[in-house]
Amino acid sequence: MTIAINRVAVIGAGVMGAGIAAQAANGGAKVLLLDRVPDNLAATASYEQRNAIANGAIERFIRQGCTGGLMHPSVADQIETGNTEDDFHRLAGYDWIIEVIVEDLAVKQALYKRIETVRAPHAIVSSNTSTIPLAKLTEGMPESFCQHFVVSHYFNPPRYMPLLELVTGEHTKDEVALAVERFNDYQMGKSVIRCADRPGFIANRLGVFWMQLALQEAIRFDLTVEDADAIMQACGFPKTGIFGLWDLCGIDLMPEVSASLARLLPDSDDFSGLEKGDPVISQMLAKGYSGRKGKVLQGFYRQFKDDSGQKVRQVLDLHSVEYRELQPTALLGSQIRTGDFYRLLNIAGEPDQQDKGTAYARSVLSRMLSYASQLVPDVTADPSSVDLAMKLGYNWRFGPFEMIQKIGAETLNLWLQQSQRGPLSQIADTDSQIHSGIAQTDITYSVNDGPSGDDQLADISRRPFTLAQLPDDAVIMQSDRSRLWQLDSQEFIHAEGDTSTPTLLCLQLTDRINPLSEGLLDDIEQALNHALEQQQPLVIFSQGPVFIAGADLKAFLKLTEQADGIDRYIRRGQALFYRIETASIPVVAAMSGKALGGGLELALHCHGIQAVAESHLGLVENLVGIVPGWGGCKHLLARTCAVSGPDQAIKATFSLIRDARVTASAHEAKALGILRAGDGITMNPDRLLEDALQRAIRLNQQMLADPQDAERGQDESGSAQTLSASSEQALPLTPVTEDQLTMAEEGYQQVLEQSLLKLLNSAADENGYQNFYDAERLCNLALIQHPGALERMRYFLDKGRPLQN
Repeated sequence: MTIAINRVAVIGAGVMGAGIAAQAANGGAKVLLLDRVPDNLAATASYEQRNAIANGAIERFIRQGCTGGLMHPSVADQIETGNTEDDFHRLAGYDWIIEVIVEDLAVKQALYKRIETVRAPHAIVSSNTSTIPLAKLTEGMPESFCQHFVVSHYFNPPRYMPLLELVTGEHTKDEVALAVERFNDYQMGKSVIRCADRPGFIANRLGVFWMQLALQEAIRFDLTVEDADAIMQACGFPKTGIFGLWDLCGIDLMPEVSASLARLLPDSDDFSGLEKGDPVISQMLAKGYSGRKGKVLQGFYRQFKDDSGQKVRQVLDLHSVEYRELQPTALLGSQIRTGDFYRLLNIAGEPDQQDKGTAYARSVLSRMLSYASQLVPDVTADPSSVDLAMKLGYNWRFGPFEMIQKIGAETLNLWLQQSQRGPLSQIADTDSQIHSGIAQTDITYSVNDGPSGDDQLADISRRPFTLAQLPDDAVIMQSDRSRLWQLDSQEFIHAEGDTSTPTLLCLQLTDRINPLSEGLLDDIEQALNHALEQQQPLVIFSQGPVFIAGADLKAFLKLTEQADGIDRYIRRGQALFYRIETASIPVVAAMSGKALGGGLELALHCHGIQAVAESHLGLVENLVGIVPGWGGCKHLLARTCAVSGPDQAIKATFSLIRDARVTASAHEAKALGILRAGDGITMNPDRLLEDALQRAIRLNQQMLADPQDAERGQDESGSAQTLSASSEQALPLTPVTEDQLTMAEEGYQQVLEQSLLKLLNSAADENGYQNFYDAERLCNLALIQHPGALERMRYFLDKGRPLQN
C-alpha cells in the first residue's frame, strides 16, 4: 500500500520543530504545529494565549520575510497552530506526526502513548532525535505503532541544511519508510540517507568524534586557535575551522552531546574517553564563555564593538584562557591549497621544515578516518553515504572515504601503526569497499579538485534517485564553457507510452559562474540552431551555485573602448534572446542558485522556467551603472503587470531594478512576478534536471497538439501558462512621475534612476512596448558615455562590491 503524505503535524515549536514545520509548508503540505501551554498561565487565558509558543514561532518567521524558515511569508497560511492540551485530537487528521521535543526518553515515550490513542491507522510517527536509538524509543509500544515509526533526523536550520538521516526499525513497514523518503526528497528538498539504528547515526557519530578529537589534539600539540583552524581548513573541513565550529555549536552544548553519545556506545568504541573533553572547556564555561548565542559571540573567538563603534575580533589564549588579538598563523600547512593532502601531510618530512601543524593533521585525519571506516557496514553498507552525510551535514569539502583515496590506505595504516592505534585492517578493508562501491553504484571518487572530468550530466554521488548513466556518444557538442547533450526521453524521463517527444537536448553550462561572454553566447546560439534544425526541445541547465552571473564585466569594459563595441554586444544578445522566445520548439531554463542580470534576462525569454526553490534572481545591472539591456526591462514590465496591474507595473519594475533586488527564494520570485504562475519550482536541487526535462516535454506536447495556439498552454496544475514570452503583451501602462517615487537627488545614481524611469515610462507610449529593445539599447549607450557608469564598473571589478556614486 502506498502512503501519501499531504498533511504533516509537528509537536514541538522550538527552533528545530518550527523549522521542520516551515519547510514542510514550503513544500506544499498542510501543517499543524503544536507545543505545550505556557507555564504559569492564568486559567482564564484565551485560546490564542494558550497557543503562544507555536504562534510565536510562526510570527518570528513572518517577521524574517523570505530569509527565515518560510520561503515567503504567505506560506504561513498553510500552517495552523495549537497546543498539546486543547488540540491533541486534531492529530487524527494528519498523515505524518513528527516529534521534536526534549531529548528525554521517558518524556518521548509518554508522548508516543498519547499519539497512539489518536493517530489514524495509516499515520506515520517519527522522532527528530539526534542520539537515542529507535529501539529504545519504541520499547513497549504496540506493534502497529512500531510498524509506522521511523527516526527522521534533520539538521539545523531545516530549510537550508539538505541532509536527512532516516532510520527504520525491525518492524517498520517498507511503505512507511518509502513515504517519508519520497516526501522529503521531492517536497522538502532533502538528500535522504538510510542509517542503521545506531547511536548518533552517521553524521553526529563521526562529526562529534572529529570535533572532540581535533580540539583535544590541537591542545596536545600546543597549537593556537588560529593554527588549528587554519590546518583544519586546509584539510577541507568547514571554513569556521574546528574552534569556530565549537563556537557555532555551543561550548555549553557540546559536552552534553558528547556525554549522551558516550553513554550509548560501548566502552570498546574508539569514542570512549573523548567525551571527557579538555579542562579548557570547563574553565571557559566557568567564565561564561559559551560560544555564539544569537548576536553574541564569546567562545574561542570573541566579537564586540569598542567605544568608538568599531567591530573588534579577538581569540582565546588556550593557556591563560584570556582573550588576545588575532595573530596570523606561521604554520607552513596553512599556506597549502585546500585538499592538497600530499603536500600538507608531508611537510614534517622535509629537511629543516619540521611543522607541528602537519603532525596535528596526520594525527586527526588518521584517527578520524579509522573511526569512519568502522561505520561500514555497522551503520551503513554504503561508504558513499558516509561521505554524503559529512559533506551535507557538517559541510566537509571531502567525505572521509574520498580522503582515504586521496591520502592512500597504506599511508594511513603506517601512521596508525606508528601511533600504536588500530585496528589496521579497517582502513585496508575500507579501501576495497570503496572500489566495490564504485562497481555496484557507479559512484566515482574523483581525486581532482573542481568539477570531475568524467562526462556526467549531474553529480551522481549526490543524487538519491539519479538519471541513468549517459551513453558515451550523448555529448554532441562541447566547449570549455558548456556541453550539449542529446537525451532519449524514454530512457531518462520514463515517459511511458508517449512517443511525441522521443529526444530532446540539454545545454549544460559548466563554468563556475557562467558569465555571458561572447563564447557562451556562441554556445547558446549553436545549441538553439541545432534544436531548431532537429525540432527538439532545448533545456539550458546549470546545477552549480550560479546559473548565469550576467555579462562578463571585464570584457564589457573592453568593448567600451571600441567605437561600436557595446552597440554590437547589446544587439547580439537581444537578437539571440528574441530567437529563443519566438522559437518553434520550447526552450526551458533550468536554474539553480543565482541568475543575475543577463542570466535572468535569458531565462525570462524562455518558454518555461524550472527553478530550484533556493534561487536568487534579480536584474542587478544598476550596481555597475547601467540598466538591463537584453529585454529584461521589457519582460519584467509584462510580468509585474500580471501580478500588480497596469497602473502599478512601472512603479514595481522601477523598484526591482533600481534596488537591484535579488530574491531569497523562487517563492518570492513568483510573488514579485519574476517567475510566472506556470513556472515550476523544484525543492530538491538533485531533481532540477529531471523536472526541467519533463517540463520541456509537456510544453512540446502542447505545441504539437495545437500549433495554431501554441502560445497558450497548461501547467501541471491545470492553470494557463504562457509558452512564449513574445505573447506577453503588456496592457496599457500608467506612467509614473518622479514625485511618486523616492529617488536619488544627486550623483550618478540620480542620472541612472532618471534614465531608468524615462525608459520604463516609454513603454506606456503607443508602440513603446513593442519597440522596447531599441529603447533599452539606446538608454545603455547613453549611460556608458557618463563617467559615473565606467567608474562603477571599474570599482566593482577592483573591489567586488558596488560603488555608491
